[in-house]
Amino acid sequence: MAEIDLKRLKVLLIDDEWFVRSTIRQILIQIGLNNIYEAGDVEAAIKETMRTQPHLVLCDIHMPGDDGLVYVAKLRKAPLPNVAAIPVVMLTSDSTEEAVTTAKNLHVDGYLVKPVSIASVKKAIERALKITLP
Repeated sequence: MAEIDLKRLKVLLIDDEWFVRSTIRQILIQIGLNNIYEAGDVEAAIKETMRTQPHLVLCDIHMPGDDGLVYVAKLRKAPLPNVAAIPVVMLTSDSTEEAVTTAKNLHVDGYLVKPVSIASVKKAIERALKITLP
């Protein structure tokens, strides 16, 4: 796995619950990531993805309106190849076979079931980006 400059790594965090976003933000900061962008719904997430073009997305599944799986489906159809290929780790409380299978079919790069630990988030990021974090 390659080393990466954590100061340049951009992460988009998508969850409709402010508390969850705040908690995951703190985990990401403890890992050493500081370029963290947030969205509370799919529409805002698509706009933020196009604006920031993050290196990684952490996305909840169940949100009001369109869900996280709709976001991933839209992302994978993005007209810009580098945007369509952004690694996505689902960060959800839904561990049902249906949700996991749908996520796999959308080519997500990881699947974490809440609640998560610092170690599990770090490992998921390393796998998704094929890097080693300090």
